[in-house]
Amino acid sequence: MYKTGIIFFIYLLVACSSGGRKEVVTTRELLQQAAFYGDRLQFLPALDTYRQAISLAEREEDSVALSFAYQGMGGIFRNQSLKQEALQSGKRALCYAGQITGDSLRMAIYRDMGDVYRLSGEADSAFYYYQMGGYRIGQAKILQQRGNSEEAEILLKAELGQGVSEEGKAELYLALADLQISLGRLEEAENNLSHLPSSHPHLYISLSRIAESRGDSLQADFYRKNYYHYLSTLRQEKEQNQIAQLLFTSEQRTWENRLSNAQKTQKGYIYLWITLLIFCGIGIWGYFRYWKRKTIVALSEAEFQSSEVYQRFHRKEEWKPVPKDWEELLQAVNSVYPEFRERLKRKIPKLSEQEWRMCCLIKMDVPPSVIAMLLCCTNQAISMRRVRLYQKITGEKGTPELCDAFIRDF
Repeated sequence: MYKTGIIFFIYLLVACSSGGRKEVVTTRELLQQAAFYGDRLQFLPALDTYRQAISLAEREEDSVALSFAYQGMGGIFRNQSLKQEALQSGKRALCYAGQITGDSLRMAIYRDMGDVYRLSGEADSAFYYYQMGGYRIGQAKILQQRGNSEEAEILLKAELGQGVSEEGKAELYLALADLQISLGRLEEAENNLSHLPSSHPHLYISLSRIAESRGDSLQADFYRKNYYHYLSTLRQEKEQNQIAQLLFTSEQRTWENRLSNAQKTQKGYIYLWITLLIFCGIGIWGYFRYWKRKTIVALSEAEFQSSEVYQRFHRKEEWKPVPKDWEELLQAVNSVYPEFRERLKRKIPKLSEQEWRMCCLIKMDVPPSVIAMLLCCTNQAISMRRVRLYQKITGEKGTPELCDAFIRDF
């Protein structure tokens, strides 16, 4: 019934709306949507939306949009500790930024690449990119790590003497104060912090460090709570602004379409359009129900793959899950694949808890070596368990790889 309604709906649109206007999503809207996903740590939808923006920007030969898109992708890869992908995206962003008049975007990309190198422990490369990006605070941090605190202080003070914006001065005063706190020069640090506006969130974490250095734990705790409060407030404001911008863009496009259609409507077609709208409503309602049923699992799966519990069980470093970790994982798997356990139990009525855990990890594409670590056994034991499980399910002998393929498609 749904498919018939959809076909009829499409036929009416083609036959009767030759003057209609096709809704087009712009590159800017795609970039906003991708940033919206990225801020909520929904990395897979964010990357997919950035790729859509890149495809559209390439057709339009929009270097600015291409540079922003690759910069955004680099930030996501950096958050996922994917160094090579982050650097590759950064280099592409720089390539397109080179075609743009103005240095602000290039400087930001240089700083992002410097952050990638610094986080991966390559201080020399990080220092070079910070220097190219004019990021003196980043250079000073590296100098401080090398034990050159005096040189770092000179660099920051020299930058303060340049024509820096008020926002830039605040960050320099903050970096200078942090350096002086680490050197035990608390009075000088307080003097530099006095140049910051009281609304600056990082002011309170620096004041907390000063209080701790003086042994005043009560005052330190007070400043720390203020710091977390301001961070929370800023995060909420940013999310609200993003949502408002997305809603405004959507409403603006909707009203433009309505105005265009209204201008092209003629009196002789009023009754035809009323009939069309009724059938459109029925078709959209039927299609929405059909689409919702088909896509809810895929959307949940995308959210699951970007969740903290999914990332935790993919970590390759040594750790042992406690019962609470397993319970959290199994609940998530049951939510994303609601019929998975029931179908397995029909195939294997005596499915053990260890076998169920192994099936969940295989379904999540966790590597066998990581599965062995999580289940506290050897790689060889995991291979044998997968072979036995495959035989339990199918009644045939097979390989561990056949078992993995069967579970993932089950």
